[in-house]
Amino acid sequence: MNKATKYLEKHQSSTPSHWREDAQWRRDNDYWLKYAQQITIQVMRAMDEQSVTQTELAKRIGCTQQYVSNLLKGSSNMTLETIARLEKALKLDILKTALQ
Repeated sequence: MNKATKYLEKHQSSTPSHWREDAQWRRDNDYWLKYAQQITIQVMRAMDEQSVTQTELAKRIGCTQQYVSNLLKGSSNMTLETIARLEKALKLDILKTALQ
């Protein structure tokens, strides 16, 4: 066995990778992920322009900072209620802009 193979085996993760399943999920859900991405970009831009932190946004919409973080990373699916709260908190018209 060569040195590179030994190194890779030594540093191999003990948990299996799910990259193939994750990639397939993104392909299967591409039709709505583009909207989620546009919404996230609008929210992040508004937060930056208004100097609003994740903690402050969480207080405004009545959730935890961790939930806001997950929303911005795309780890949580946004409900219409959440989008409406984001619109109110940041004075945005997210849906109208995202659907154009």
